Amino acid sequence: MATTKGDGVRCFVAIEIPEPIQALLKPVQTRLQSEVRKASWTKQGNFHLTLKFLGDVKTEAVDAISKAVQNVANTQTPFSIELGGIGAFPTLARPRVIWIGVKHGAATVSHIAKAVNLELKRLGFPTDNRFHPHLTLGRLRTPANLKPLKSVLEKYDTIDGAIVNVNEIIVMQSQLHPNGAIYTPLNVCPFSA
Repeated sequence: MATTKGDGVRCFVAIEIPEPIQALLKPVQTRLQSEVRKASWTKQGNFHLTLKFLGDVKTEAVDAISKAVQNVANTQTPFSIELGGIGAFPTLARPRVIWIGVKHGAATVSHIAKAVNLELKRLGFPTDNRFHPHLTLGRLRTPANLKPLKSVLEKYDTIDGAIVNVNEIIVMQSQLHPNGAIYTPLNVCPFSA
């Protein structure tokens, strides 16, 4: 199913984060920017919760991908997630990615990600068993130990109002540009009522 660059669309499957919730993450990033210098930060408007990254796929495969994702959405009912808690991949001592987690609703998100993986496996996509629900706040160009910032990070264990009502899954296109990625929904897959 995967293709070479330029031979289709780069895409992923995600839960979109509404603009008002994204706005709540900006002060968190601003605080972290004062402590972590060499990083590229996710722009407001680009926050999403990736369920599965697909990479470059043939344009004609998008319909089959969307149908597979809709199959998963048909089995779901709306639910809510609450964002909170900052972490890093691979660790706070050697971070490459700084993220904010899913404080409530993580089990449901993980269940949906697993279901998406199984549906897309039938189309030839490899499964990924390392799923951890999160939103990427920033990517570090060079790792810097964040352990000394633990007290700063703990302030964001809870973010007032960071509750997202989830009622659909998006098949999203990602176009890479020098000023950052541009995300365009290719297909919206609503949950069953």
